[in-house]
Amino acid sequence: MAIDWNRERRNAFVLLAMIAWLIGAAPHLMGWALSGTPPDPLVWNMTHFHVSYQEFGFLRRGLVGSLVAPLFALLPDGGLAEYAVMIGIDALACLGLAIVASRLFLPLGGAVPGQRLFAVALLISPVGMMQAGFDLARLDHLNFALVALALWAVMRGRFWLTALCATAAMLIHEAVLFYGIPVLLAVTWMRTGSLRPVALVAGPVLAAAGALVLWGGTEVDLATALPPEVNLAASVWTRDLLEPARGFPPLHYAIAAYMALVPLLLLWRHYRLNAVAPDLLLLAPVAGLALFVLGVDYGRWSQTILFAVLLVLAAAPALGRRRGADLAPLPLRVAILPWLVPLGPIGIAVLYPFLPWIV
Repeated sequence: MAIDWNRERRNAFVLLAMIAWLIGAAPHLMGWALSGTPPDPLVWNMTHFHVSYQEFGFLRRGLVGSLVAPLFALLPDGGLAEYAVMIGIDALACLGLAIVASRLFLPLGGAVPGQRLFAVALLISPVGMMQAGFDLARLDHLNFALVALALWAVMRGRFWLTALCATAAMLIHEAVLFYGIPVLLAVTWMRTGSLRPVALVAGPVLAAAGALVLWGGTEVDLATALPPEVNLAASVWTRDLLEPARGFPPLHYAIAAYMALVPLLLLWRHYRLNAVAPDLLLLAPVAGLALFVLGVDYGRWSQTILFAVLLVLAAAPALGRRRGADLAPLPLRVAILPWLVPLGPIGIAVLYPFLPWIV
């Protein structure tokens, strides 16, 4: 029986993507194995799995904790079983995203120019799957999966499902308002040319955003209300909205800007490949740059910019466009090469954590 190498290429991509995810997660898992205690990044994310509506009332980032609360009530606080659940959820979300990416950027037929570059980027770029593993169990990954499902629903005219997924994503983590929701609304508009489905999606999302602004904080001292094993991130619900990065060396800002802008450059080259004029969908991912003003997690925001661009490419065939980018100019290739160099994950607030001497 002849081997279908195109399908095997997809399978290999998914396997390599999860290996990259494991490479990113390795420092946390190895540190845990050596010390016997969960590392702080995992404890930080575990806090979000313990904040629930049932215990603290309505507050931001409370949906996931509310869903797992019945299960976690049966498990020791901060114990191995809870971390296994949290990491398992993250692994399933990232596996699902890898499978979807393999079908988007490794077609069974001939690939269009630049299409496979995005698959390569997910495997080796510091903002690809290694970053997802390093930022292990971050709520963003669940939102990536939800927004991908919401986009699928737009393509099939199921706008009620888009609204449901987008609103749930807002209640999981509000950062999706900047990198995911603008793309969903832009695709909905360009797919239908009607304000009615746009309003159907935007209405519940904006209502949820307003509720988070008005009632998403809490006067409860979560640091004392939560079990001490999982309260590391309790300050998230009381700190200021604006938390710009200060005091970093200039190279830090330069790298963060470069890593965020390269996906937008590739998006522009996607438009050049398709010979279409700039439109709302070209601008939608730019909204993600607002996150760089709102928080210090510059490496993390760089990955969300890439995700927003991948959403635009995912929607391309439904809009009569090719899912690729014009990468012919040599200066362009040189410009994006550092973005692809596999130097480990880009990191969160501190960039290139595998190579701290860089910054």
